[in-house]
Amino acid sequence: MLREDIQDTMTFIAGLTVGALIGAASALLMAPQSGKRTRRDIARRAERLGDEASERLSEARAEAGKMAERTRSESRRLAKGARRKVDETSERLSEAVDQGRERLRR
Repeated sequence: MLREDIQDTMTFIAGLTVGALIGAASALLMAPQSGKRTRRDIARRAERLGDEASERLSEARAEAGKMAERTRSESRRLAKGARRKVDETSERLSEAVDQGRERLRR
């Protein structure tokens, strides 16, 4: 049943994609403007989309850098706290061992 649902969904998506491509091609062929103008418009749109994608990529890189720095900073803070806790625990354990030895000697 699940395979059939997946197969049906994939068939629908493939049909939708093919239909969209055919529609886009038909629109370009039947457009009320010259092919030269249509190609120029497509080139401009592609350039704008490329510029926009480049800008978004730069923004994503900058945000990733900020997130990485926050992560490093938080990791250092947590590691420092963990070291402090280990030192405190080690010190308490050492004191407990010393107290145990003292009691055994009595």
